[in-house]
Amino acid sequence: MFKKTLALTIIISFGFVVPAYADPQKVLRVGMDCCLPPFSFFDSGSNTIRGFNVDLIKMLAASLRAKVKFFPMDSDQLEKELAAGRIDLTIREKIVNQPNLQFLELPIQIERKLFVNNCCVTVTCVRDLPGHTVAIVKGSDLTYLIPDKEKVEFIEVETQGKALEMVNAGVAEVFFAPSGFSAIYLIQKKNLRNIKEVGLPVESFPLAIWVRQEDTPLLTELSVAFGKIIGNKDYETIYHKWFGQNIPFAGLEKYIKIIVVAVGFFAIALLGFFIWNQMLKRKVRQVTWDLQLSEQKHKDLIELSPEMIHLVGADGRVLHANKIAIQTLGYGKEEIPTRRMWELVLPESREEIVMFVHSIFRTGSGHKEFSLCTKDGRKIDVDMSATLVKGVDTLLACCFSRDMTERKRLEAELMQSERLAIMGEMAAGIAHEINNPLGIILANTEEMLHQTNSQGSVKESLETIERNALRAGKFIDDLLTFTRPTPPAKVRIDLLVLIEESLLLCKQQLKQKGIIVKKQFPGEPVFLEGDDNQIQQLIVNLILNSIQATSEKGFIQIRVGKERDNGTEKVHLEIADSGMGIQEKDLPRIFDPFFTARKNKGFGLGLSISKRIIEKHNGTIRVESTVGQGTTIFIDLPAYPLTGRSEEQRLET
Repeated sequence: MFKKTLALTIIISFGFVVPAYADPQKVLRVGMDCCLPPFSFFDSGSNTIRGFNVDLIKMLAASLRAKVKFFPMDSDQLEKELAAGRIDLTIREKIVNQPNLQFLELPIQIERKLFVNNCCVTVTCVRDLPGHTVAIVKGSDLTYLIPDKEKVEFIEVETQGKALEMVNAGVAEVFFAPSGFSAIYLIQKKNLRNIKEVGLPVESFPLAIWVRQEDTPLLTELSVAFGKIIGNKDYETIYHKWFGQNIPFAGLEKYIKIIVVAVGFFAIALLGFFIWNQMLKRKVRQVTWDLQLSEQKHKDLIELSPEMIHLVGADGRVLHANKIAIQTLGYGKEEIPTRRMWELVLPESREEIVMFVHSIFRTGSGHKEFSLCTKDGRKIDVDMSATLVKGVDTLLACCFSRDMTERKRLEAELMQSERLAIMGEMAAGIAHEINNPLGIILANTEEMLHQTNSQGSVKESLETIERNALRAGKFIDDLLTFTRPTPPAKVRIDLLVLIEESLLLCKQQLKQKGIIVKKQFPGEPVFLEGDDNQIQQLIVNLILNSIQATSEKGFIQIRVGKERDNGTEKVHLEIADSGMGIQEKDLPRIFDPFFTARKNKGFGLGLSISKRIIEKHNGTIRVESTVGQGTTIFIDLPAYPLTGRSEEQRLET
């Protein structure tokens, strides 16, 4: 490694760079570890910092014709101060490459070694340390090299000198030295006779000069200067001064000659490297462009998809939603990452979607129908398919949701149409089978009424039979009308009179349950235009529903009034009861044909027929209900129009 470094140093020295520190006014700020003899240490006698590293830096600075200023500090501060730009360089061991620093490697190894008390004969390597007392320097962090370190008793000290003194005195059995050179130097200086070095180096790192990544000219200058002091034997002098032995690389002159011959080849290689670098840059730009284009295509596919797309993490959090999902659900783009997938569905579906998301990460895919809930509370039926995709650093569930609300509505309408078609066939059969007996009953009743002896209570009973036979026939016609709609025969109707007649028809049912009818009618007649038979059927259906829902001794309240909406006069009718009410989940379905909340009671046609009658008369109906408190039905119908009629018709009205 040193040979390669030295080769680069001498090659650069042939003039590829211009000295940056040739100005004698320049000052090199050097950080020094003040507790690493003989490399660098603070001499209290001279009140200066001394050592091999100090002499080497001074020699390099002299070659650069620059001044030098040393800053003593702890070893763990050196890299921080250098990275912050408060010093220009430092010397320390090369443990790992730092991304923001660069170095010049020196031909000296910093060795981690073991030193033991003379009485300790069982320790020769780090595997022997469990069960012994080991002194270590605070901050050296060498314990990771010791197996079963939990079984070792460590004593932390501030300096290597104190650690060696403890081993010499027998307080500690072993000293794990961060630098073998430093330990030997201190043993000799302090004349410690009860310590010996054992085993091979546990770990070793080369010494290196470090500068910031952006100080490449400075590192080049130092490399050139180091090559010079190698050539003129100055390096050998300071090495022998501090370590008292020959430099551990012989035959240096032979390598220098070989390196000089290689200068020409380096120039050619440098040119080739430059050309290759330019070609590589062009290739990188092309690959980057292709990746950006591919990424944009995938992004467009997601954002412009007609289906809602959600990217969901394993914890259920929605990490991304495409444009149509954000618009459909009504959430802001910044709100999506704060939501979890089960917060986007109806409350009753949350447990199902939790299990669905977990199954996706377990099986890799899934398919299920859910009802999403918008921010303003609207329900959206979706068909959701999901699969696992690779995210930046984890797997994500990609959920595709197709809006099925309109399709489900059409399916429901188609189902109702099929049921109504069947009902039409049934109604035709009923009309054929029932109208004939009704006709016979009606004919015989009329004949008996014309007999002279039909009088008194008998006559009254026959008239009742005639009236109800006609009404039954009308119900059959209404059933046929429901399946084959025809425009109502509109006449002027006095709503108050029609309500009284309807109450009279329901008199027996009201009497049986003891239900009180409360009426709030205006002081004048209220007229509307429509088919009187259909309107009466509507009122009777609603009153009967209220009777069935109301317990004994309850009440039914009927309110009638007029109101004006956008210049159009309307008749307003309310029928409220004190019954058991309707559950919230059933409210949207109460007007569906054949739907009934009362099991095994009724066919679920009353409200469906009533709504169809109101729609034929260009009116509206809505329901409010609270379970246990009752139900109120609100109906609005167009009032009987007076505009455009003759004065005689208006006076008659």
